[in-house]
Amino acid sequence: MTGKSRTVGLMTVGCKLNQYETEGVAERLEEHGFVVVPFDTPADVYVVNTCTVTGRSDYRSRQMLRRAARKCGGALVVATGCYAQRDPDVLAAMPEVNLVVGNSSKRDLATLVVERLQSNAGDSSETRVEVRSLRDEAFEAFDISRFRGYTRAFIKIQDGCDQRCTYCAVPDARGPARSRHFDDVLEQASTLVTNGYRELVLTGVHIGAFEDPDGRRLPELVRALAEIDGLVRLRLGSVEPKELTQELAATVLQTEKVCNHLHVPLESGSDAVLARMRRGYTRARYAEAVRRVTDADPLCGLGTDVMVGFPGETEEDFADTVSTIESLPYTYLHVFAYSPRSGTPAAEMDGQVPPAESKRRSLHLRELGSRLSLRFRRGLVGKSLDILVEERGDGEHSLTGLTSNYVRVRSEGDPSMQNRFVGVTVRGADETSTWGDIDPGSAR
Repeated sequence: MTGKSRTVGLMTVGCKLNQYETEGVAERLEEHGFVVVPFDTPADVYVVNTCTVTGRSDYRSRQMLRRAARKCGGALVVATGCYAQRDPDVLAAMPEVNLVVGNSSKRDLATLVVERLQSNAGDSSETRVEVRSLRDEAFEAFDISRFRGYTRAFIKIQDGCDQRCTYCAVPDARGPARSRHFDDVLEQASTLVTNGYRELVLTGVHIGAFEDPDGRRLPELVRALAEIDGLVRLRLGSVEPKELTQELAATVLQTEKVCNHLHVPLESGSDAVLARMRRGYTRARYAEAVRRVTDADPLCGLGTDVMVGFPGETEEDFADTVSTIESLPYTYLHVFAYSPRSGTPAAEMDGQVPPAESKRRSLHLRELGSRLSLRFRRGLVGKSLDILVEERGDGEHSLTGLTSNYVRVRSEGDPSMQNRFVGVTVRGADETSTWGDIDPGSAR
């Protein structure tokens, strides 16, 4: 691209995997001469990395695309990501959208944008759609050199899913399971650590299913990453209960740099619902898997995803979910109401739960999650924990950072502590926050 630099605003809807890939897109656009600007400012191009995990995700993706078109008339508006892969025609029919690029073509997005701009196609021209089948797609690494806007950096180590849960559209949006090469992960991690990132977060659709072409699996990868000089903390993203093996649990417990934090999706505590979901485990097997770590480390942060209103979920099924959650040492819950995805078996099942009932069950679990979080955080009062300082602001408790077990702690301190590890003695917790005092001389 020649002449004056063009500007691009980027927005991510959805998961950490999407966030990683947005950074990859941004860096490739910069290589073509673009300057990245905030999404809510005027730009020549807007890219929305969409999500389609729920109907709400679809809605928010469309909302962001319309916002981009309103922000700067005449800008090129690009839809990419999972919604673009799964329902490209829906997005292409939006008058605000000029280019639809699926996950299958995301690595070519920068080139496609340049071609579209150089063609001088006006807003009235036909929307271009670039979506291929993911069936035989190889792993796309999307190497990055930084993770703008974050103190921690994510690393994509895996993509796709072969599980085919009855409610889930992710296999259609992400394709079959495939993993990054072991050595490529180490190289990517080393680059990010060299560039100043001291905590790395492993992400993918099924990181617990990581297995590179040479047969090396996640526990071995974790142990190798922990050997990188300059890396202080390594955090695992979401791990499926079937993937939380004895070896992986032992690796989490015995590897010093690995955060004592697990996110293990439950989805339902009813065996009947789990069977209809095709999740492949029972609540007893789930409990056995997570307790491999939490029994050995009571301070381990344990989070989960839980769905309410799945077709056929009775009040008894919901009660089983509540009792399962209450029996395990959760520190936070992510609660979702079931959202029909076209083309999935669950969308055709009998016993669709009325929205009002799903809303009631969601509220019940969110209130339970708040109580569990408060109980865990109050249990930390008086303890000294390391935080990685992520943000600074004005006034009391001007610094915030995450503990290893995934608690955000506020404290007073010098802004120069950002991106440093400091010890904090926890002094209190309420429904919305946790706070403490920085231990003198602990910054490193």
